[in-house]
Amino acid sequence: MTQRIQIAAVFIIIHLSFGYVVYPNLIYMLTETAHWEVIICQCLLQLILIWVYMKGLNYFPAQNVIDIYLKMGRWAAIIFLTPFAINLIVLASLNNRIHTEVIISIFLPRTPYWAILVLLFFISVYTALKGLGTILRSAIFIFLFVIPLVVLNIFSSSVNFNIHNVTPGLNLPPKFLLEMKFFYLLGFSSFLFLGFIASKTKLLFRQLFAAWVIVTLLSLSIVYIPLFIFGQDTVVTLKNPFLESMDSIDISWFSFNRQAIFFGVLLVGLVILTNSVLFWMIGTIMQKVYKWNASYWISAFSFIALIIALVVPNKNLLEKYFLWSSGAQAFFMIIIPITIFIYGFWSNGGVRGHGKK
Repeated sequence: MTQRIQIAAVFIIIHLSFGYVVYPNLIYMLTETAHWEVIICQCLLQLILIWVYMKGLNYFPAQNVIDIYLKMGRWAAIIFLTPFAINLIVLASLNNRIHTEVIISIFLPRTPYWAILVLLFFISVYTALKGLGTILRSAIFIFLFVIPLVVLNIFSSSVNFNIHNVTPGLNLPPKFLLEMKFFYLLGFSSFLFLGFIASKTKLLFRQLFAAWVIVTLLSLSIVYIPLFIFGQDTVVTLKNPFLESMDSIDISWFSFNRQAIFFGVLLVGLVILTNSVLFWMIGTIMQKVYKWNASYWISAFSFIALIIALVVPNKNLLEKYFLWSSGAQAFFMIIIPITIFIYGFWSNGGVRGHGKK
């Protein structure tokens, strides 16, 4: 039970890490009204994919997603999981760099970005090398540290709300479903790590449902707080709408006079845990598929990720590459659950495993 709570905490933390920086901008570009409709559609699509993924994994008790692909054949593991691991390297790299840029803009303007990058990478890699147990225990600590700050952000920002800035409404038919940016949104729905811990902890769909509800509510708050404060016409012109909305709040009654400082501290915890999960997934894939110690793979690929993060020249290219990587991630979020489910349904071993359960 304790480990399931830890997994739910990881699920929420990863979504928050990917959600705060680029996610609101994509929503504002997809629609000018009824933003909730885009968020609910994306979250429902995510819920369907999680159900398919969990159903597929339940056909293979005590096996994780890598074991299942190896069962299909070594060729299947190489074709499906090697590109996935490569994209995780890019995603971890760009996620670290994009958070570093925000952290610098909040409270470390004189610090060179490479110094913050190296520090964040070092802590993430160290946590990944210590293994899944350390990641899960760290998740509870970070969750208890971060969630009060999230709640503080939400409630303190309400003093600047103007309800006339938001038009609820309903857009029918929902044209955004056919746009590429909606596909990119799915890339922020990080649930594939669940398949990597399935062999160690038996997961049930209903136990993840509560975490999914929390993620949906937090996604709504991330998008609607800047909207309530600035309105649609202004938020589309902002680079970091959520950061700008935090900066607009006067909390002179507190020892820290900038609400954004809490937001920056929150981001540090989120990015460290998220990247440690990504590096641990990379090491687990490469160890099982290519038979080499996971710690060597994690060390080698984290160094490559650091180099990639250092060489991206500016913020515009950084956001463009991050979107491309999220699009590739969205592709894997569709193809991996579906292949696992189809293989489990049709294979005799999968049917027997499901029957035993």
